[in-house]
Amino acid sequence: MLKDLVPRKGEKPLPPLEEQGTLHHILHNDSFAAVLLLTGSVLAFLCANSSLHLEFIGLPLKEFYEKLWHMDFGFAIHTVEVTQSLHHWINDGLMAIFFFVVGLEIKREMLIGELSSVRKAALPIAAALGGMLVPAIIFYAVNFSGDGAHGWGIPMATDIAFAVGVMGLLSKRVPSSLAVFLMALAIVDDLGAVVVIALFYTSSIAATQLFAGLVLIGFSYLLSVLGVRNTLVYALLFVLIWLNFLQSGVHATIAGVLFAFTIPLDARYEPTLFSDRIKELLRRFDNVEHVDGPRIVSARQQRLVRAIENECIYVEAPLQRIENKLHPITAFIIMPIFAFANAGVQIDFSHVADQVFSTVSLGVVLGLLLGKQIGITFFSWLVVKLGLAELPTGVSWKQIYAASCLGSIGFTMSLFIAELAYAGGGEVVHAAAEAAGNIDPHVVAHLPEAKIGVLVGSLIAGLYGTLVMYLVTSKPEPGAVSVSHH
Repeated sequence: MLKDLVPRKGEKPLPPLEEQGTLHHILHNDSFAAVLLLTGSVLAFLCANSSLHLEFIGLPLKEFYEKLWHMDFGFAIHTVEVTQSLHHWINDGLMAIFFFVVGLEIKREMLIGELSSVRKAALPIAAALGGMLVPAIIFYAVNFSGDGAHGWGIPMATDIAFAVGVMGLLSKRVPSSLAVFLMALAIVDDLGAVVVIALFYTSSIAATQLFAGLVLIGFSYLLSVLGVRNTLVYALLFVLIWLNFLQSGVHATIAGVLFAFTIPLDARYEPTLFSDRIKELLRRFDNVEHVDGPRIVSARQQRLVRAIENECIYVEAPLQRIENKLHPITAFIIMPIFAFANAGVQIDFSHVADQVFSTVSLGVVLGLLLGKQIGITFFSWLVVKLGLAELPTGVSWKQIYAASCLGSIGFTMSLFIAELAYAGGGEVVHAAAEAAGNIDPHVVAHLPEAKIGVLVGSLIAGLYGTLVMYLVTSKPEPGAVSVSHH
């Protein structure tokens, strides 16, 4: 029996042994993350189109919003000097961390998750491929004769935060196997988006810096093979790799994904050994003479507490530990900031129809709404029909279609690819292209149209997908669980 679980008079109740508090619950709730992402987007749109005059800076809000992202910040280390606008610090810097977490999720799923065997991976991989190919074809078919055709990659992406957030809102009705399918699909989709960015949205390459970055990635892999588990070592390496990729011309976010694949997915020792060692440390802790008076531990007990903390680190794989630490940061800080910096589209309301119904905007909307639904559903049906995969337990074809509707929410990754397609691949690349006269102002002008398409398409997909998912899961499924990354 556990002793002393009743607090003294006047003291706060003791926390439960396993249940977490409200803050922890919020920080691991994907629906809350989706709300924050939506809030950042709405605020960005309002700021970009507001004529409210800010007296303390002497500018209208929309002008301040525009100037804010063009403010330059930088640093210099010996001969290395990096100066970028705030907008590019977010897109090239913070998003590199986001892509690093994406890479960790991809590696985890490939080794121990839903992508760890051919049979398990066949359905989400086929669905993701269909959900990338068909939207790209539709966009290109609408824009093949214009100068906006380079944006064909924009409608290929699925926003895992919004899609899983909606599943979380309906978690009591959604079969857990359907939630797993959608998450696996979105992870494969993210991997496809990374490949597309690397191959088709990378400009001129500086071979020396790229080679240095790849060598450092190889060195990181070597450290993992040799058993290095100190996360600080990998954090320092990540900074060096990111700097080299930033200077190379290959988008810095690619560094995050490649580096993630070098993070070890094995702990120092087995859970059973952890249990035995913890029991021994607790036995020693209990046998130490307690300090009389205030609630403090003795010097010997302090050392044992530190030892227990180390054991907790040793039993958790570096990949799991880093992912668990960074997931709240990316979901609740980085992605809302990205949305606030990139979703602010200035609308000329006197010509709003021209922007909404431009070929670029239509290509994005049709690619997301029709392309995703057709591609995900048809390719899923095809691999099941061919006997290469089977439907998840308790999941119907109507529910697969509902998942394809939620998969039509592009948003984060779509906005990111739009920036690369129509505004250059980062500050360094953009400056070089501008100096060389390689930036076509007509192409850059398509960026607001693409963003409008992403916002409109994702909004419709979110509302329609939520409705369809609600209708096809009208009765709560036995064993349905809340949707979460963890």
